[in-house]
Amino acid sequence: MISKRLAFRPARPATIGSAYYGFFWPMVALYAPYFNVYLLELGFSGTQIGILSAVFPLFAFVVAPSLSALADRRGWRLRLLQISLVGWAAVLLLYRFPTSFAVFLLLVIVESAMRSPTLPIADGVIARMATRHRLNFGDMRLWGSFGFGAVSILSGVAWQQVGYSNMFLAAAVAVLPALLVARKLEEGELAAGNGRRSVLVLMQDKGLVILYTTAFLLGMALFSTFVFGGVYVTQLGGTETHVGLLFGLSALAEVPIMRQSGAIIRRLQGPPTMLLAMVLLGSSLLGHALAWSPTALIVFGVLKGAGYGLLFVVIVQLLNERAPLGWTSTAQSVFQAAFLGLAPLLTSPLNGYIYDRWGPSLLFGMMTAVIGLSIVLLLLAMRKNWFAPHNWQLE
Repeated sequence: MISKRLAFRPARPATIGSAYYGFFWPMVALYAPYFNVYLLELGFSGTQIGILSAVFPLFAFVVAPSLSALADRRGWRLRLLQISLVGWAAVLLLYRFPTSFAVFLLLVIVESAMRSPTLPIADGVIARMATRHRLNFGDMRLWGSFGFGAVSILSGVAWQQVGYSNMFLAAAVAVLPALLVARKLEEGELAAGNGRRSVLVLMQDKGLVILYTTAFLLGMALFSTFVFGGVYVTQLGGTETHVGLLFGLSALAEVPIMRQSGAIIRRLQGPPTMLLAMVLLGSSLLGHALAWSPTALIVFGVLKGAGYGLLFVVIVQLLNERAPLGWTSTAQSVFQAAFLGLAPLLTSPLNGYIYDRWGPSLLFGMMTAVIGLSIVLLLLAMRKNWFAPHNWQLE
């Protein structure tokens, strides 16, 4: 009798959150780091790659906040997350066949529609679980970084040996365990207030406005490394293995910093921790501009991973702390809309043109300056005390 009770004992929240990230991000790692390299092999130009890369940001900016706000108000977070994962897997299966730009554009549009709500909803749900059960969010999120890093490296070796023919099939199959774990996440509270003002209600808080503005600037810089990092490695003489190492070691560098993120945030507090992360990212982008070999670029990618790991945890925690009750998915979606939506949407085609015309050194040098601007803005907000607790007035 005792053994039966133990056998059906529910998984702990920390285990569920860790498992979701541990399955979700390895699935992404199977194909995302190599997607643009694959497009390059098909003969697409930097400008075409930039256009395709701007589609997901469009949906992250326009669609994800509205869907996340609806999910917060109706309690549909887990339902929408599961539907999105199923649709995403279906599109991955279709990526194997087309070779023309027009067909790829259509598939990228459908994938983006399915994919865009998954990040803010899952981050919001799991961050709220961490608060509810007094857990360190970074301890759960680090399993995503570890899985992404390890799978990026291994898949880089695999695709170099067998080619890209099975890459999308493997990724589609890998969606299944993430989908199963998503059913075990906690739905959480309904949004406070009547919800009519939706996203606009968050703009009452100057601290949130600053977080979203800096997210926009950081998104401009960091998205360029994701879109053109793999292409840059190959132009420096690297192989698919180098591409895997670039993305894999960068992700693995997030793991120890996420593990220590709770202690760092307690010691420095939120905004100074964010400042430290931005300094690390700025140094990394400067290294990208000066890189002279695949190995050098990989080293600077590791520095970027450490900065990003710290940045992501502290921003998710700050958004969770500052958002009104029940609005965490919406708060996360606005961050994603600025970071992965508006910024890349406005800059990806232009970045592709700059890359084609003047090369990666100028592109990443400009992005270093953008991170410098975000640092100045954060310092100004800290001086003005805009991160003081906000008294919400909800209808």
